[in-house]
Amino acid sequence: MSYTQKPPTQQQEIRAAAALAFKNLPRSSANHLYSIFPILNWIRRYNLQWFIGDVIAGVTVGLIAIPQGISYSAKLAGLPAQFGLYTAFLGAFIYTFFATSKDVTIGATAVLSLIVGQQLAIYAPKASPTELVVFSATLAFWTGVFELIIGVLRIGTIVDFVPVPVIAGFTSGAGIQIIIQQTPGLLGVKGVNTNNAPYLVIGDFFTTVSKGGANGVSQWDAIFGLSSLVLLLLIKFGTQIGQKKYPWLKFVGFLRNAIVLIVFTGISYGVKDNKAININIVKNIPYGLSGIMQANYSLPYASTVMQALPAVLIVAILEHIAVSKTYGRVNGYAVDPNQEITALGLTNIFGSFVGAIPATGSFSRSAIKSASGVRSPIASFITALVVITALFTITSTLYYIPSATLSAIVATAISELVNFNVVKPSWEVEVLDFIGFWIAFWVVFFASIEIAIFASVGFSVLVLLIRIARPKVTVLSRASDGTWLDSETAKYYGNVSGVTDAPEGILVFKIDESLAYPNSGFFLSKLNEAIFNRFIYTGPSLSNSEKLWCDDSEERAARREKAEDALILPPLKAIVFDFSAASRVDFTGLQAFLDAKADTKRFTGREVPFHFAYVRPQQINVLLRVNRDSATSLDPTPALPKESNNVLVNLFKKKDVGENTDEKDQLRFFHGTVDAAVRAAEAETVEVV
Repeated sequence: MSYTQKPPTQQQEIRAAAALAFKNLPRSSANHLYSIFPILNWIRRYNLQWFIGDVIAGVTVGLIAIPQGISYSAKLAGLPAQFGLYTAFLGAFIYTFFATSKDVTIGATAVLSLIVGQQLAIYAPKASPTELVVFSATLAFWTGVFELIIGVLRIGTIVDFVPVPVIAGFTSGAGIQIIIQQTPGLLGVKGVNTNNAPYLVIGDFFTTVSKGGANGVSQWDAIFGLSSLVLLLLIKFGTQIGQKKYPWLKFVGFLRNAIVLIVFTGISYGVKDNKAININIVKNIPYGLSGIMQANYSLPYASTVMQALPAVLIVAILEHIAVSKTYGRVNGYAVDPNQEITALGLTNIFGSFVGAIPATGSFSRSAIKSASGVRSPIASFITALVVITALFTITSTLYYIPSATLSAIVATAISELVNFNVVKPSWEVEVLDFIGFWIAFWVVFFASIEIAIFASVGFSVLVLLIRIARPKVTVLSRASDGTWLDSETAKYYGNVSGVTDAPEGILVFKIDESLAYPNSGFFLSKLNEAIFNRFIYTGPSLSNSEKLWCDDSEERAARREKAEDALILPPLKAIVFDFSAASRVDFTGLQAFLDAKADTKRFTGREVPFHFAYVRPQQINVLLRVNRDSATSLDPTPALPKESNNVLVNLFKKKDVGENTDEKDQLRFFHGTVDAAVRAAEAETVEVV
């Protein structure tokens, strides 16, 4: 079975697609705008059962978002506590209208807050508290702008370039860093630079503690911190055991942060007049929204913030998409990554109007929301109501929150991100993923999260490029059931005796990747190697004066033919290319085929036909040029002789590749199966000796 009709060219497809897009522009524009507000698709189906589930989940997450928002803002980002609450409120409120996930909760997260704090320490080391808030809010604004651009332009697939094990290594390393970073605060130790790499923080911590004095362990802070830590762990593990008999205890476990915060804030308030008990507390949190601040939207100021943007932007997108995809997969629904990034961008843009810190999807709060029986994104709206209610009712009480208790909450919350479960499976499935995990993890530990981001993303892209540049290229043999296999696969096929080589003189060659500029040279060298190893040299015998100085193919063939069984090698008659795994051929890939034609002609002393199987219709127009008599080079290098450049012009003239007399003759080289291609090649070359 061969092709009989030429498919449309790439240019014709582009023109047709453009015409169709222009024709449908009004309707597609309306649909696109409609898709930006997913709530319009499901709000008409909203019902009482959904509302009950959303209220339970929304209130539960709201009571968790309050202590976490305060903790992440004050202990990780290094900003006043209220801005963590503003972030939780705006994140939950805005996300309601743009969400494609019912489970995700947007707000301040441990990893992103830590990165924000480190960026503030690097790029605004001497700034006042007010200036730090402005810098953070401006960072949130520009993060949101770029997220919105990525989402609206539908290029969110860039996050797929980073594999899951690398993300797991990064988040696990960041989790370890945060736990180490909170240790001084847990014990009331001052003077430790917690923005350093974790191993430096450990050394600095023990050095400071050993010296004692004012910067040593604070007795009462340590009592509050360690007691908070113990109570958090008791509630967590106690409820996990008890909920097997009493299922309602899982909600007590979910609310452990709020419970511990209430208990120790109450104790702190009770001992406030005792001068002998000196503890560090959060202090003033403004009533309601009276403490809001705005970003600096001027372009000159933006140039300073842009230096901190890449790390924050990458982590915000990666973390959010990882969370949304995870819970979509777990709960059986699909999320739209581009719409999720759009929602994230709008959240950060609007958040900058009140001084919110950069926000993203939270692993811990999303997990609790999912487990609480959430039914729709309306739960996020309920969470926003809980947070805003707290801002207008209990801010005076929050004044007495112990700082050490916040450190305990952060340490236990982030411990859930430290996940080594992926290590063993990644080792068993793909060693490069295993290496990627540990690169991300150890770079966080010995350098910084920012460097780890670029190192892990860079490693992931490098691995991807290597896989493209060095694809698997194999010579195929035929199994008894008609399947064409490479020699390595054939060993595990079962009935090895039923696997036979292609007919004598026919080479069946397969590349497991699109043929493009990164791998064209590799493809050509492997093809030439396969030809030399399997077929006898039948090219012309040239004198030394007629050869290229580097051409030793005749000598190598002569040496090989002296070896045992060398004389039984057949001459090369034709080559069949299996394109089942190759979806595209670019300009350089086509040049590789033309070079292969020239190489095989020198090796055999005649034209060797190239047959193709499973070629996509879009690529037939490219490969039609391979078997043409005039197809010798596409190389546009200006230094080439004039004749070669004439070949390039002639090869692409419309009359050569359009409707002409030999078009059907060229289409006979394209087949629907490898078997059909082999039969055609064998029939065409039956007279070749």
